[in-house]
Amino acid sequence: MLNATLNYKQEVDENLLIIKVKPDTPIPFKPGQYIALGLFGSSPRKEGYPPDPEKVLPDKLIKRSYSIASSPEENTLLEFYIAIVREGIFSPRLAALKEGERLHIGRRAVGTFTLEDVPADAPLLLIATGTGVAPYISMLRYSKTWDRKAPITLLHGVRYPNHLAYHKELQELAKARENFSYYPIVSRGNSEWKGHKGHIQDLFKNGVITPLPEHHIFLCGNPSMVEDLTKYFTAKGFKVHKKREPGNLHLEKYW
Repeated sequence: MLNATLNYKQEVDENLLIIKVKPDTPIPFKPGQYIALGLFGSSPRKEGYPPDPEKVLPDKLIKRSYSIASSPEENTLLEFYIAIVREGIFSPRLAALKEGERLHIGRRAVGTFTLEDVPADAPLLLIATGTGVAPYISMLRYSKTWDRKAPITLLHGVRYPNHLAYHKELQELAKARENFSYYPIVSRGNSEWKGHKGHIQDLFKNGVITPLPEHHIFLCGNPSMVEDLTKYFTAKGFKVHKKREPGNLHLEKYW
């Protein structure tokens, strides 16, 4: 049942982790997909965290799904950017896990929040809050994404500057790729933060970003942000994408 090893663990802050998991068998996936991670109820919670909010049986396999941040070209080591819910039953156990220890990973990755149905010549507007940036990191790390020559723009909203876990990587990518732009925005930044301040929605209200009719827009993260911007974009004529009813507004709600 435990079929993977925690290979790497980085604490972005006390409630945010980047981890890399090595499955016993490589798992193919598409950029934007997610997969389940699991631990038994007998696994300890991180010290100092609240107790379980409900009774958890020791032999119960607790599972939660997370978007993959690594490239499909690196399917032997899967990366995740994870928010720890201190009162939850799974993530406090994951926070206590040490490098080299074992955990469960699902047999396959799933999800339709991918670029598969997006025309190759369509400009992309990728919008995320918090750990919702993970599927975009996977897309941007995948070499085949750059067969696209149309503009790709990433907007990432967080509370504090240190929550921009991929900031340096994305800045370097923006310098290296002429068709890629990166707009981080911080809602509770200190005086040292010189970038955009506020919420994702402010980038549109203030005219920093203007959506074009030909854009394919992706929304991932806080459900309130996804809901607000879904209303904003549908009012401008964008259509929510569904498998049987293709559109140009792609949604992925977290938690």
